[in-house]
Amino acid sequence: MENIKGVGPKTLFHLRQHNIWSTYDLILRYPKKYEDFTLDDFRNVKHKDVITVTGKIVSALESNPYARVHLTRFIIELLGKRLEVVAFNRPYLAKQFFLNDEVVIQGTYHFYHNQIVARAIVKKEKNVEIKPIYQLNPLYDRHISQIVKTIFEEKQVQIYELLLDDTIKKYHLPSRYQMFQMLHLPTSFTDVQKARERFKYEEAFFLQLQLKDAFIKRQTPREPIVYDLQEVKMFIEQLPYELTQDQKNAVNDIYRDFKKNYANARLIQGDVGSGKTLVVAVACLPLFQNKRQVVLMAPTELLATQHYQYFQNLFQNEKIALLTGQTKNKKTMKEDIEKGVYSLIIGTHALVEPDVKFHDLGLIVIDEQHKFGVETRKTLIQKAKTKDILYLTATPIPRTLAMLAYGEANVSIIKEKPKARKKVQTTYLLRDDLTQLYDQIKTTIAKKEHIFVVVPAITSTHVSDNIETVYTLLRENLNVPVFMLHGQQTAVEQTTQMEQFINQPGSILLATTMIEVGIDIPTATLIAIFGAEHFGLSQLHQLRGRVGRSERPSQCFVVSEKEDVERLQVLTEIDDGFKLSHFDLIQRGPGDFLGVDQSGYFNFAFLDILTDQKILTSIAKDVDELLQRKDFATNPKYRYLHRILNKDNKI
Repeated sequence: MENIKGVGPKTLFHLRQHNIWSTYDLILRYPKKYEDFTLDDFRNVKHKDVITVTGKIVSALESNPYARVHLTRFIIELLGKRLEVVAFNRPYLAKQFFLNDEVVIQGTYHFYHNQIVARAIVKKEKNVEIKPIYQLNPLYDRHISQIVKTIFEEKQVQIYELLLDDTIKKYHLPSRYQMFQMLHLPTSFTDVQKARERFKYEEAFFLQLQLKDAFIKRQTPREPIVYDLQEVKMFIEQLPYELTQDQKNAVNDIYRDFKKNYANARLIQGDVGSGKTLVVAVACLPLFQNKRQVVLMAPTELLATQHYQYFQNLFQNEKIALLTGQTKNKKTMKEDIEKGVYSLIIGTHALVEPDVKFHDLGLIVIDEQHKFGVETRKTLIQKAKTKDILYLTATPIPRTLAMLAYGEANVSIIKEKPKARKKVQTTYLLRDDLTQLYDQIKTTIAKKEHIFVVVPAITSTHVSDNIETVYTLLRENLNVPVFMLHGQQTAVEQTTQMEQFINQPGSILLATTMIEVGIDIPTATLIAIFGAEHFGLSQLHQLRGRVGRSERPSQCFVVSEKEDVERLQVLTEIDDGFKLSHFDLIQRGPGDFLGVDQSGYFNFAFLDILTDQKILTSIAKDVDELLQRKDFATNPKYRYLHRILNKDNKI
C-alpha cells in the first residue's frame, strides 16, 4: 500500500487501523452507500427538498471565523435566478471557491428564504453523479476514491475470478474485476446495480456449493430399509382420526427416504397443532419391524415426558424408555438400551452422555432441533451407524430458507390442521387496561377450563411483567387457583405443579416460555401473554398454539406495556405460522431459525434470501449439475472449489 500515490505515512496508519494492509484489502472494502449527485430540475423542487443543482458563483464568499457557529454565505445564479447558499462550519470554502466558479451544490432548499443550506459543494468539472461513502474515518471518501482509482489505473491489484465462465455467460454478468471497478468507481447507479447483481450470484453460488456438498457428505451408505406395507396401513387405519393430506405427504416423503441406499436427514416443519408427532409414530414402524431402535430427543423434561406418555398409548406392544436427568434406574435402563431391550428411547440431553450406547440405532428424531447446541446434536448422531435423522420444528422456517438449509428434497411441510380445530381468537391489549382479560378469565374458569398466563422472565429489574409481579396481579384481581412453572424449580417441583394444574379444571398456570412447545391440554382454552414486546411473532404464535387443541373455542390475549400496534396487529389477523415467520426473519435474521451451525452460512453482503429466490433457485440447479459432473473431482479448473469446500469456509 505504501507504494501507491496518495498513500503517505499518516494515510497508511489510518488504513492499518481499519485492518487494510494491501491493495486487495482496500478493494474488498467496497462502499457502504452512495450519495447521489445527479442534478435535479430546479423548476420542480419544493420547500425543504434535498436537491442537487449547478450554478455560477456571482458574489464574493462571506465568512465570519469569529462567530460561535462558523457561517459561509455566497450567491449563485441558475436558470436566470439568484439563490443564496449557506454552509456551516466549513471555513476552508473561502480558499477553494471564487467569483464566477461553476459549482455543484447539494443541500436542503428553503423556499421562503430563497436559500440552500449546503451539505456538499464541489467544482463542476470535478463533479460525479455518484459519490461512494466508505465510512473509514478519519479518511475522507474522496481521498479513498482517488487511491482506489490509482490502484486500478496502475493495475496494482490482482483480482481472481471465482465464478465459472459458464455462469458468467449464462447470466450476462460482469467479471469479478469489473464488479469491483463498478462498486468503487461507478459512473452511474446502473454500474452499482450490475455489480451488486454479480455479487449476489457469487454469494448464492458459494452458499449452494457448500450446502449441497454438506448434504452429500452426510449421506452415509446403507441398505434400503424394508418394511411390511400392509402392517403400516393397518396401523394407520386403526387410528381414531384420519391423517391430513399434509401428514400423508410427510409420511410418504420419509418412506421414500427409507427406500434409498443412503441415509437421509429430513426437516419436518409443522405449524402448531398440525400433528408432527403422529408422523414420527408412523415413521417408527419400519424400524420396529426390523428390530432396530429409534431415539427421540426433546429439549425439556416436560416435553420428553409428554412424548413418552403419547407413544406408550400408541405402541402398547413396544418397550419404550424415558431417559432424563430425573430417571431413577439409569444404570439398568442404559444397560437394557445397549442390549436392545427397548425399541424406542425418549429423552433429553441425558441421551448424549458417553455411557448411553444403543444396540442398533436406525432412526434419530430431534424435536425442536434449534433448541439444541450443535455439539449436542452431533454427539447423538454419532451414536448411530447410519445417519437417518428427522428434525422436527414447530417454529415455521420460511420455505426458501428451509430449502437452502436442508435441501429442497429434504423438507416436508405440515400446514394443514385437524378439521375439528378452530382458529384461536387473538386480542391485543395495552398493559394499563386488563378489564377485558379479567372478564374472560372469569368466564373460562366458570366453564372449568384451563388457562395459561405467560411472562418473559422469572424475576427481573428490566422486565416489569415477570413471575413475581404477575402472580401478585392475578391474586389481587382474581379469586382463582394459580400454579407456577419456571426454570428455577426442580424437575420434581415442575412435574408436581403441572399435575396439580391438569387435575384442577378452572385454574391458571403462570409460566415462563417453558410451555412454548409440547404442552397439550385439550381443556386449555385461554392464554394471556404478558410483555409481548419481548417476544418475536413466531414465538408468540408458538405460545398461542398451547390453546385451541380441541373443538372448544379458544382465545389468546397479547399484553404489551408499549405501543406495539402495527406488529401485534399482524398476530391478531394471521394464524399462519409461516407467514408470521416471514416478518420475524426480516427483523431477526436467519440465525434464529436455523441454529448456530447453519446461521454462519447466511451472512450476506448483497444477497437477500427473501427477495432473491430466483437467483437462489437458478444457481441451485447449476451447482447440482456441477457436482454431478464426472470430472468435477479431477478437473484442475475446479481445484480452487475443492480447496474452499475442504476448508469449510463460511460465506
